[in-house]
Amino acid sequence: MRLLPVCVRVIPYLLVLMLLGTSSELAQADDAGLRIISPQPWQVVQRVGFDPARREKEPENSAASGFAEVKVSLELTAPLSASEHLEYQLSSSQEEKEGSGVWKQLPVASSTASGNSVNTSILVPAGGWYRLELRRASADEKIQQFGVVERFGVGEVFLVAGQSYATNTNDEKQSVTDPLQRVVAFNAADQTWNVANDPQPAPDGSDGGSIWPPLGDSLVKDLGVPVAFVNVAVGATSSTRWLPEGDLHKRLCETGKRVGRFRAVLWQQGESDVIEKTTTDQYVANLSLIRARAGRAWGFEPVWLAAKSTHHPTVYNDPEGEARIRTAIDKLARIPGFGAGPDTDSLTGENRGDAKSRRHFSAIGQRRAAEMGRSVLLERLKKTPTGIEAASFLLPDMALMTPAWKSEMVTRESCVLLQKDSSAPIEAKLAFQPADILSVTTADRSYLYQASSDFQLSPGSNVLTFQAASPVLPIQDVDLYLPVGAPHSYKHRMGNPDQNLLYRPGSWFHDHNVEVTYRRDMTASPLNDVTITYGTLPRTLSTLASGQPLTVGVSGDSISTGLDASDKTAAPPFQPGYPELVVAQLRVLSDSDVRLVNRAVSGWSIANGVADLDKLLAEKPDFLIVAYGMNDVGRRDPAWFAQQTSQLIENARKANPEIEILLVSTMLGNGEWVHTPRDMFDVYRDELKKLVQPGVALADVTQVWTEMLRQKPDFDLTGNGLNHPNDFGHRLYAQALLQVLAAP
Repeated sequence: MRLLPVCVRVIPYLLVLMLLGTSSELAQADDAGLRIISPQPWQVVQRVGFDPARREKEPENSAASGFAEVKVSLELTAPLSASEHLEYQLSSSQEEKEGSGVWKQLPVASSTASGNSVNTSILVPAGGWYRLELRRASADEKIQQFGVVERFGVGEVFLVAGQSYATNTNDEKQSVTDPLQRVVAFNAADQTWNVANDPQPAPDGSDGGSIWPPLGDSLVKDLGVPVAFVNVAVGATSSTRWLPEGDLHKRLCETGKRVGRFRAVLWQQGESDVIEKTTTDQYVANLSLIRARAGRAWGFEPVWLAAKSTHHPTVYNDPEGEARIRTAIDKLARIPGFGAGPDTDSLTGENRGDAKSRRHFSAIGQRRAAEMGRSVLLERLKKTPTGIEAASFLLPDMALMTPAWKSEMVTRESCVLLQKDSSAPIEAKLAFQPADILSVTTADRSYLYQASSDFQLSPGSNVLTFQAASPVLPIQDVDLYLPVGAPHSYKHRMGNPDQNLLYRPGSWFHDHNVEVTYRRDMTASPLNDVTITYGTLPRTLSTLASGQPLTVGVSGDSISTGLDASDKTAAPPFQPGYPELVVAQLRVLSDSDVRLVNRAVSGWSIANGVADLDKLLAEKPDFLIVAYGMNDVGRRDPAWFAQQTSQLIENARKANPEIEILLVSTMLGNGEWVHTPRDMFDVYRDELKKLVQPGVALADVTQVWTEMLRQKPDFDLTGNGLNHPNDFGHRLYAQALLQVLAAP
């Protein structure tokens, strides 16, 4: 068994060959080398996990700057034999001495290697430039082939779209001044990355100056990481030209997919809509559709920062027309998925070229526009994204449409490391027996464990054994059951009133989690025919299919507030709770403007939900998620729970006969906690099944937990030790609900 990282999509080839090492190694090297497809020279990969507050307090803490899972794709001259492996070494490209890093085994296994092709990934801290060296070695460490990529980085990536002010139509050609040239541009035409000196590789062929080199220079200075621009802007284009049926939208989508994740779309456009007399409402509708369809193509929704770019004094004088588009941009900034960009219309007088120039920004105007863009972006980057924006940014990593309990591939399953005592082995248990381990990382995804040296999979089992030296500390038996009154404990253990249970809300369990991605052994752990959805929501599904707006209302307890998800505990990767995950996924699966109204409150029972219903309905939700039970099972009164839930359904439908409701049975609480008797969960779930009817469905999260915990301890899925899910648990919730809301 070999360590197997997440499979990636192969991007177009770029041959980057270089023989490295000592003279003896060179003598043994195959002259053909390794064909490295990705990463590419000068490429910047978008970082995640950036913690601006922590970076400000601890500027030398590299972990606060974030990281990226960098795709490594290469072609070999021949397939790897059973006795061969690949190694990599990551080092700063500024190091004069070669071999300044540490050689590690590149994660490769059967499902990441096909013939001569290898597709894998490595975790790389934010920063750059980096130098990545690869080598092919045999069991006796004889080096067969070498390859290297110089200068790639992890930082901030922005997609630029719009018209001429976003391209190269300004007066002065600008150059990158950063000493390390850490401002780059992606050329969509030839699929390469290069230093972002003007002219930018925009598709309209413009050859003058732009605002992007000075903007990038200032951001690099502020952020300390490389910055990239991906420019698809085309001069003299109205918003109509960018609609989904047009060629510009196709290029926008295809280029975004090739690049992968990026921080934001920088939309600099509006002049042509002034000329075409576009109305305010039509501009808002156009941009909303452009953004929605692009998000569907990309699989996530980066924020669109729309600049006010309507002023074009050498072409027209139309204050009324400019006001229409400016008003539209103000309206867009209040719509989820958009944000306010710079008001470059305020740059008048000397900031604009005259009729004898390129008739856009003058040289001083370019620099001032860049400074305005810097202010907008830095203001956003001062704060960690929250809510649906944060959820959408992380969608590519969460596999929400691939439920862990019914899929061959299990993505980022959480485990705590358990140890009976200091002399015992440190172990983690998976829900299913794996055929291949793809990756093992810390929950904050800052550390990638190495097979053999960091952990081993016990043959024919679901148990991983870890070495003592690990970024994640094990939980020992002595920590599980504590005396009454002990810190970090909660009373009391079922049948043992003199013992409390370990209780650590916040980031403690997150810090003690590893996440494992693996391919399930379908012979040893075949897929069970488990039913977790009951009933349908035809009106809601029709609304999503037709692209009509949809408001989701949530009534629930602390689980539905997202408690102990990493964004609530200020821990990377800052993942929100399940309601935001569900809405973010629905937004990229449809053209609907899906919004969230969440009135869940920590500590609530179903009775509180009934009492609060009028306030929730006042928000005009189109359908409700009703998720209670964790604070109700301790009553041991399933009939009361059913009556209260039935009352909520009746009251909701009396107020709005067309409203649909998704009931959610709760996760399992700690099986040893007196307040969450394990025998009650199925009984309470079964009462919810009886309430399923046309327009009222059930997502059975109780059964999901039952399946996932058959071979795992409760702690593996908890965020506090007792009754809240961790990040993976919130993803399980979202996967279950999406089986009802977005089923094929």
